[in-house]
Amino acid sequence: MAEKTEDTEGSAEEKLQKFLIFTIKDERYALPSGIIGEVAVLEKVFPLPLVPDYVRGIINRYSIPYALVDISLFLKKDVSDAAKVIVLKEEIEKIAFLIDDVIDIADLNSSMLMKADDFDTSINACFEWKKNNVLCLDTEELIGRIKKDFDQDVWK
Repeated sequence: MAEKTEDTEGSAEEKLQKFLIFTIKDERYALPSGIIGEVAVLEKVFPLPLVPDYVRGIINRYSIPYALVDISLFLKKDVSDAAKVIVLKEEIEKIAFLIDDVIDIADLNSSMLMKADDFDTSINACFEWKKNNVLCLDTEELIGRIKKDFDQDVWK
């Protein structure tokens, strides 16, 4: 009987995924931690012409330029005055997201995630964390939309 419990616990542990929970304008969001390169304080932003309005410019992280995306402006058309960034791993995409603050790291299994059909297509799930609703950003959808918008604005 004990072996069965251990097997069950082992399989449950395998399904756990870490999510970084952060805030943007008092709303809680999450990203899978595996795609995050670092969280940093926002320093100098270099403006870029001919880009979507939610792309604030580029930031320099260890001599690598990253497009700085204002998620609040992207999703809600509301400019953020945040002072921190989540920088994606370079092999994922050279994008950084403007955030207010990091809240926590959550270990979740798939049963804790609920479909998020009532939200923007860049939100693919939600979950409750410490009595707060957290929206999971769909990074593939988000990056795809950013690239599409970027190409449209550059080639206008």
